Amino acid sequence: MDKQKTALLMNSLAVTTEKLEKEQLTYIADEWLKLEKLSSKSFFTSWKWIGCWLKMVNYNTNLITVYEHNQVVGMAFFSIHKENKPFYSTNQLWINRTGKQSFDQIWSEYNDVLCPRGREWSIRTVVLDHLTAEYPFVDEFILGVSRQEISETPCSTHLFPRTIWETKSYSTTLKPEFACLDNYLATLSKNTRHQIRRSIKLLKEKGDVKLKRADSLEEALEMLSDAGKLHRMRWTGSKSGFNNPRFKDFHQELIKRNFSSGCIDILSLSVDGVSACFLYNFIHHGYVYFYLSGIKYEDDNKLKPGLVAHALAISLYAEEGKTTYDFMGGRGQYKASLCSDEETLIITSFQRKRPLLLLKRWIDESKSRFRLSDSLSNERG
Repeated sequence: MDKQKTALLMNSLAVTTEKLEKEQLTYIADEWLKLEKLSSKSFFTSWKWIGCWLKMVNYNTNLITVYEHNQVVGMAFFSIHKENKPFYSTNQLWINRTGKQSFDQIWSEYNDVLCPRGREWSIRTVVLDHLTAEYPFVDEFILGVSRQEISETPCSTHLFPRTIWETKSYSTTLKPEFACLDNYLATLSKNTRHQIRRSIKLLKEKGDVKLKRADSLEEALEMLSDAGKLHRMRWTGSKSGFNNPRFKDFHQELIKRNFSSGCIDILSLSVDGVSACFLYNFIHHGYVYFYLSGIKYEDDNKLKPGLVAHALAISLYAEEGKTTYDFMGGRGQYKASLCSDEETLIITSFQRKRPLLLLKRWIDESKSRFRLSDSLSNERG
């Protein structure tokens, strides 16, 4: 589409922002669900996720609505947060996040303004233009975790986009023939294939090896709790969301609200009746998101229950006709060894051209690599 046509489309759009009032929720949910059907269908911008997020933040957020001839064509929420750094501070506006670690540790990915598929750039642009004009005290407008192309969104000359965090994301396209585990393993490297087969053999020497699915709400909550115990052993302190009451409350609410819809899937790899690994996954329009795991690590590094659980899960989902198994963001050798595709995910800050921010950009760009901020960690395992 040429620039003139894009400008005409953008001129037909109007944006409003307002503080969220709980009385609006029924109307907002209805409009959000209508837009979902037209969108790229990310689980993390679905009302299943967003509705629980709103409750977690106690509805203390702001609503963005984009209209085209009185028709809602875009929606998002935003929070304003003052970030204090050594030697300087900035006023930040976060879209569908808060900017506060205790809330954002739930770590949503594929985040964006909800809008019809194919219209993301134009709607994102008018949203940024509106926010820039309406909130002159805000220094940076932050969106992510999202796909890399989000940083290329056209924006005002008063802003410059800057990637403030990045990682790799891994996924596997599920083929019907993967319902046979050997067919899936045949697509992997010789070394990975050998590790999985050897681990299955050694685990079977201890007893029956089974992949079990939570069949009820009560079982799902119990399995999540058990996964949390193993997760805390792997990730200590603030690195594990299970040490964060907000994280735990959010996921309990997410499961209670949505288990019956089939979008919550918790799997347990058991060996002789004892759970060795849990996988907490989301299923949305045939797309499987691996969110986190809890693994009982063995002294013998030849035993790899996590690797085995993922391989069996991929085979199971292929048999059920799912399309993709997404390991999501976070570098990991096990993810790379099991995937067929990878991409870059980023958080983008659209920053005003203020001297301090320009100086910080120059300093950061002089460094040879990105550094992951503690406040943006996503240790899900």
